[in-house]
Amino acid sequence: MLIWRDLKSVMSEFQVLKFGGTSVKTIARIQHVAEIIKGISSGKKVLAVVSAMGDTTDFLVKLAKQASEVPDRRELDMLLSTGEQISIALLCMVLKDMGVAAKSLTANQVGIFTETVHTRARILDINSKRLFQGFESSDVLVVAGFQGVTVDGDITTLGRGGSDTTAVALAAAINAAECDIYTDVDGIFTSDPNKIPGARLLPRVSYGEVLEMARLGAQVLHPRAVELARQYNVKLRVRNTFKPEHQGTTIDAGGDMEIFRSISGVAVDEDQCSVAIMDVPDQPGIAGKVAQALADQNIAVDMIMQSFHPTAGSNSITFTVHDADLDQTIKILAKLKSELNARDVLADPDCAKVSLIGAGLCGQPWIPALLFSTLGKNKINIKMISSSEMKITCVVSRKQAQEAARLVHDAFELKDSAKPAS
Repeated sequence: MLIWRDLKSVMSEFQVLKFGGTSVKTIARIQHVAEIIKGISSGKKVLAVVSAMGDTTDFLVKLAKQASEVPDRRELDMLLSTGEQISIALLCMVLKDMGVAAKSLTANQVGIFTETVHTRARILDINSKRLFQGFESSDVLVVAGFQGVTVDGDITTLGRGGSDTTAVALAAAINAAECDIYTDVDGIFTSDPNKIPGARLLPRVSYGEVLEMARLGAQVLHPRAVELARQYNVKLRVRNTFKPEHQGTTIDAGGDMEIFRSISGVAVDEDQCSVAIMDVPDQPGIAGKVAQALADQNIAVDMIMQSFHPTAGSNSITFTVHDADLDQTIKILAKLKSELNARDVLADPDCAKVSLIGAGLCGQPWIPALLFSTLGKNKINIKMISSSEMKITCVVSRKQAQEAARLVHDAFELKDSAKPAS
């Protein structure tokens, strides 16, 4: 029986595919996806992870908000998980009509166990034995992405982009070497090709580079999916559903990436705000209290900057948060203000991150020099700066963000030379 065989001996027999919402938006597109799966399943077992059709999740969220101003998160997960169940059932119907032995499975049926955190759950474990049992009678298993289940049987969802995470986690669970992510673009580009027409397709990028791209606003892959792929050494490929012969972009450990390409691209995140708590005492533990209060409400903080006022013996702590978290962040800091004896809480909603990303940024001083001078000579003011081994991020005004990205993209000669200038 397949389930009792050594996993390493069977990993090459499996292909893990993930199809996003645009790939299954209509019945015609579902039929096209079924053709891709049928072609692959003639030579190996296929595990396909599917998102909800098109804008279904957004529609369900709107319904929930019509029913309740602040929908209960447990019930919201119950509602949102239905989108993927529609997709997997329809896809299996088409596959069976094509003569493919296919079976649809929800997260509960597979055993994708998550923590008890509704709307943003993280996967804790997967019952891979159920998958191998499913393959005994089926050549294709179509699994609902985005959803999980707690040990108590409650349905959870993994947050936006969670189907990517589902696909990679399942690939790791069955010890598959690769996972193909099918979407509506050819792969990963040096920037958003819809905003910068000359953006160049990258045939290969490293996990680290894609993590930075995803975290900094590029609509590539969910960061949690890339982290899982790196942890379990699952090679990813981003491919175009509508160009199945195109090989897209391979994502792996990178290796010699820095040798032949120091800069990978430019990312823009316009859903950012900066918040500052002004003139808190220069004492140990103050920053920890601020960070803990935000962490208690699951608010992610980025680009933290502390400025010291030596004559007053105080600091001001400034950081960025996601747009959706601004109001809650202000409320939390307002409560902390008197406790910390701070002077004020200030917010700047007019923020966007423009980030330069690459495997070879560290130790090359000409790179930040060119970045900052490019923005400066074009009258683009930099509000905050953050850097790491693989990225340099500048916070600028939202209305200047796309222009800043285009200028930086041009300055570092990232355009596809085969495309005419726009």
